[in-house]
Amino acid sequence: MESDELTMLKPNLVQQTQYPTETAAATPVECKVMLRVILASLPLCDFKEGYVEVMVQENGKRKSPNILVTGTPGTGKTTMCTSLAEATQLRHINIGELVKEKNLHDGWDDELDCYVLNEDLVCDELEDVMEEGGNIVDYHGCDFFPERWFDCVIVLQTDNTILYDRLSRRGYKDPKLSNNIECEIFQVLLEEARESYSEDKVIAFKSDNIEDISRNVATLTDWIRNWSLPSQS
Repeated sequence: MESDELTMLKPNLVQQTQYPTETAAATPVECKVMLRVILASLPLCDFKEGYVEVMVQENGKRKSPNILVTGTPGTGKTTMCTSLAEATQLRHINIGELVKEKNLHDGWDDELDCYVLNEDLVCDELEDVMEEGGNIVDYHGCDFFPERWFDCVIVLQTDNTILYDRLSRRGYKDPKLSNNIECEIFQVLLEEARESYSEDKVIAFKSDNIEDISRNVATLTDWIRNWSLPSQS
C-alpha cells in the first residue's frame, strides 16, 4: 500500500484516550502507557517500527477525526473531499461555499476575482462543529485555522502543466492564473502547512488524475477507519 506515511504516523498523534477510572485524571505519559497496554490486547492492533497503526483522537470529545485538505486551486480538493465524504460519511465543509452562504467575508476583490475571506468570522462559525469532529475541511489556505482542530492535513499537488490547463478551462486570467501557478511551482501551500501544523500531521498527495484521486480517497478511508477503532471497541 502506498499509504505508509499515513498508517505509520508518529506516536505524538496518539496522545491519549478516555478510560473510565475512579482515580484522578492520568497524565499524558500515563495515558500513553495505558493505551499501549489496551491496544496490545486487541487482535487488530499492530506496532511497526515504534509507530502505532491504530490511532485515537487527541481530543477526548471527538469520536471521529478532522481532516484539512488544502492545495492550490485546481488541484482537485473539492473532487477528492466529495468522494471521501461519501465513502466515510464525514461532513464535507467547503470553505469557499460557506463564506458565500454565510457572508463570512469583507467584500469582493476585483483583481483576484474572489471574496476577501474574514478569517475570524470563519473560525467563529466553525468552532463548535470542529470540536464535535468528523469534518473534512476543503480550502486553498490553511495557516489561520487553529492547529488543535485537525488530526491530519493533506496537501494536494498537481503537475504545473496539468494545473495550468485546469485553471485556464475555469476561465482564470492573469494575474490570478499566474499567481496560482507560481504558488504551485514554489510549493507555497505545502510550506504553509508545514509551518502551521506539526510535521507528522502534514502529508503531500499527488493529484494529477482520477487514478490519483481514487488512490488518495482509499488511503484516507483506511486511515479514518483505523482512527475510529479504539472508540468503537
